[in-house]
Amino acid sequence: MAEIHRQLMLFGAEELRRNAAGIGNRQERQRELDRIAAASAALGEPTEDDLAFSHSGLCQTCLPHARPASNDLIWQRNSGRFHLMVSPGVVRGQDGRAVRVGVPYGTRARLIMIFLQTEGVRSRIVSLGPSMSAWIRSLGLPVTGGPRGTIQAIREQSLRIARCEFTLQWTARSETGADETIIRDQRLVSGLSLWHGQDEGAPWQATVELTREFHEHLREHAVPLVRDAIAHLKDNSLGLDLYTLLAYRLQRLEQPLLLRWQALAAQVGSETGRTSHLAQRVKAVLPDVLAVYPDARVEVVRRGLRLLPSRSPVPRTLVNGFRVIEGQTAAVRPKLSTGG
Repeated sequence: MAEIHRQLMLFGAEELRRNAAGIGNRQERQRELDRIAAASAALGEPTEDDLAFSHSGLCQTCLPHARPASNDLIWQRNSGRFHLMVSPGVVRGQDGRAVRVGVPYGTRARLIMIFLQTEGVRSRIVSLGPSMSAWIRSLGLPVTGGPRGTIQAIREQSLRIARCEFTLQWTARSETGADETIIRDQRLVSGLSLWHGQDEGAPWQATVELTREFHEHLREHAVPLVRDAIAHLKDNSLGLDLYTLLAYRLQRLEQPLLLRWQALAAQVGSETGRTSHLAQRVKAVLPDVLAVYPDARVEVVRRGLRLLPSRSPVPRTLVNGFRVIEGQTAAVRPKLSTGG
């Protein structure tokens, strides 16, 4: 249990808020107040409506944090024997020529991906809500226009997600005992409307259809998350990556593991970032991650993160239509792996 949860149990949220009021910097004070609120909510028991989901492969590896230098870039991340490659798709440009739109990146892309996967474990056809503004708000974002507003950002990241191809490659042990390389090339969705000129408050009938291959694979390898945790971390792409990584990894451990900075950089780091820079960023955001994952047992050490066996952020007893079998949630509804 993180220190903030121990303090909450000892002194209560009101006392912690009073102490936070004495922090001099306004921005730091607000961040501490937000962390206290998120940690308080995380101590409660989530319900089935509080659940979110992500594919286990996308919990182990991440998308770019910032816009790649080139739209032609093939993005690659690695986690042990698992490899993720994201290839940018093409569209017809204004001049009539085919142009690459680039791979998805940043917090907006992550929120869209988690939304599609959360709804996708229940149905291959995903409704985006009664209006574009309602959908954007369901992602936990304000509805803002202009070149830097959320409307334009969501349109751009939706296009990138719809057109790119995800290659999942991993090495598995065959029945004969030999290593076997498995490769899956998958688009996430079959199509996606971009709503150009759509009034953000106007009614619509927007749906997204997941590809059959990804939908089936997602149902077998979905990792349960908590919506409130995603909401608290929605403005920090590294925070989202660390939360989903820990939600997948910690519950699978049987003994402590040192996740070295170099290995973590290959999973969730930037393409050219130094490990020392990543270590600083992880240390800065980790308190927010642990605030929304009370059972996570993680220690920062000189060479990386020391991970200890921990309970999932979602109780295994949260069934309501599911039954737990050998550490996996097989279902009357879609199969949801507690480990991936």
